Amino acid sequence: MLAIVGTALAIAAREAPLWQLVSEQPAHLLSPKFTNWDQQILAAADAMLDSLTADGADLAARTWGEHNRSRIQHPLSRAMPLLRRFLDMPSEPLPGDANMPRVQTPDHGASERLVVSPGDEEKGLFHMPGGQSGHPLSPFYRAGHRAWVVGDATPFLPGERQHRLTLVPIEAR
Repeated sequence: MLAIVGTALAIAAREAPLWQLVSEQPAHLLSPKFTNWDQQILAAADAMLDSLTADGADLAARTWGEHNRSRIQHPLSRAMPLLRRFLDMPSEPLPGDANMPRVQTPDHGASERLVVSPGDEEKGLFHMPGGQSGHPLSPFYRAGHRAWVVGDATPFLPGERQHRLTLVPIEAR
């Protein structure tokens, strides 16, 4: 929660002075390359368009997901980079942002999402990045991750049991 608040404050701290700058357009802050603020703002917009199409891509084909890609790393892969392909979740384009209902940024996101109304649990939805298991060799290690990325509805209630894990104590020797 603190990361979301911190990000929101950082964005607000940048946005307010920028809005003031383009609203008031003080002459002493106008670049000497331009005769008025409209030219300066248009040049900035043109520079952004040029950067977005420099690789030959059509501007209409550019997406927010190109910038906002998941980066979910297992703690061990940070220490042992050779294990990344086995431990980390795939990097994928994400919708959402820090200040949206669907909180998803490359470094931060909802660890779980659920929508449920008391008494109407069978209509509830659940999402979880990664899977139910923290063990990379488990078939459940990445289970459900794709649904979290794309926002597919998965049921809140567990449904019928398909597997059973039985823990048996080792007898005292």
